[in-house]
Amino acid sequence: MARPASFPHVLERHLSVLIASIRARLDLIRRYILCVPRVLRLSMTKVLLLCFCCVMLAVSLLFPVLSSNLLAASARSSCGWHVVANGDTLTRIARQYHTAIATLLTANSIHNPNLIFVGQRLCIPHAVAHSRGVQANGTIHWYDYKALDWSNRRQVHDMLSDIAARHHLPARLVLAIAWQESGWTQHVIAWDGGIGVMQLMPYTAMNINMGMGQQLDPYQLWDNVNLGATYLAWLWQEFHGNLSEVISGYNEGGWAVQHRGIFNWQYVNNVLALMQTVQ
Repeated sequence: MARPASFPHVLERHLSVLIASIRARLDLIRRYILCVPRVLRLSMTKVLLLCFCCVMLAVSLLFPVLSSNLLAASARSSCGWHVVANGDTLTRIARQYHTAIATLLTANSIHNPNLIFVGQRLCIPHAVAHSRGVQANGTIHWYDYKALDWSNRRQVHDMLSDIAARHHLPARLVLAIAWQESGWTQHVIAWDGGIGVMQLMPYTAMNINMGMGQQLDPYQLWDNVNLGATYLAWLWQEFHGNLSEVISGYNEGGWAVQHRGIFNWQYVNNVLALMQTVQ
């Protein structure tokens, strides 16, 4: 009696049949191709070459646009910010930050260098702005003069007025406190570590950033006034708009005003007087 074939032998036999079938089909395909007239084969080659050329042309046209967008996106990922003020031009801004107009055009996807507007935020790549005052973990450096932004008073005045409206604060209050703190000057660090226009201490700026879930840099003008106005808005809500307490709290801290009352009346009176004169 014949013995049944083992599984390996059966599998080997089936594989041999399958391979032979595949070889037969490939041989038929090869013969078919050889039977195609030479002229037709040449036409097919030309069509393939034409398709390839079209693809390469499309890539060459799209590459400059894509690369420009990628460069702009890369630059925006590490920006300091400049808010355009009355009288600003790209030439003036480039000179202020010691960079090239082309760098600003690329970083901000600007096509017409003569077309910028008041209030527009321009990215200043941090490679140009020298360094960042805030680290990736949220820590803010003390006395980091290299990270310090520059400004002029007209620019600061317009930015403070704008930020007051955004935070629903009296513009005169924001302007007066900023003048009392720094004389509307960003490029200054006080002996105690207060930074720029509204003289935020590094630990105060870090606390505000933590509370808001952000990483604003007090060494940069726009970020500085945003942080200062946020702190002022918190005090405004805490003291229900009581001007004396809000002003005192900005100078000495809200906790001190709550637990010890106002004891920095000279500061408070100076700011109240400035509110009558600033415009």
